[in-house]
Amino acid sequence: MSFATEQIARIETLLAENAGVQSVVVGNTTVTFDDLLKQYDYWKNVADREAGRRPGAKQINLSGF
Repeated sequence: MSFATEQIARIETLLAENAGVQSVVVGNTTVTFDDLLKQYDYWKNVADREAGRRPGAKQINLSGF
């Protein structure tokens, strides 16, 4: 299990245990619900890239120029 998938599991657990809560305290750090969702999206993208389900770089179409 990679670090990214461990982070996803932790965030999913926090979200499931604290439904409707506006902020969560992790260790000595307070994280708001919005920040937690942003972190979830970030780590999900990292895990998807590691698994080859998402490209590492975005493709840009420059044929119109």
